[in-house]
Amino acid sequence: MKIRALLALSFSAFVLCPFSSVKAEIRIATVDVARIINEVPDAVSKKEELDEASEKAKSKLEAKGKELQALKEKLEKAKVSPDSKEAENFRNQARDFERMRNDAKAELERKFMKMNKDISEKVMSKIESYAKSNNYDLVLDKSEKFRGPVLFGDKSADITDDIIKMMK
Repeated sequence: MKIRALLALSFSAFVLCPFSSVKAEIRIATVDVARIINEVPDAVSKKEELDEASEKAKSKLEAKGKELQALKEKLEKAKVSPDSKEAENFRNQARDFERMRNDAKAELERKFMKMNKDISEKVMSKIESYAKSNNYDLVLDKSEKFRGPVLFGDKSADITDDIIKMMK
């Protein structure tokens, strides 16, 4: 009986007391991470480097491809036997070309992943720093590219421009 009365009294005190310790305001901001990644100078220069490396690899592969095509046409015109040394040499060069193409693709993907990781870490660090220094409790990504969780967000809650300014 005493336990039931004590529980009832505790419950009454909990329900009737004001929630003075509850935080009155939760500060929420939105940010367009994709826009930041596309606009900060560091990311733009890294993208240009990646594009340059891609073009270099592409031109090298195109030249080798044309060379192989010319060799193939020469061998077909000469009606070289598939068992001949020339045909074997062509097949070896074709395999080397395929390896070269796969290696170039893998290297570009590796560079892209490293660049993306580096830039993303910098952006996330700046967002966290900004949020802490401006007392935000929650920052949500509103990037259309990533289909973030924000369905609507008032422009006044958007900190994207502030983060871009910090990163310049």
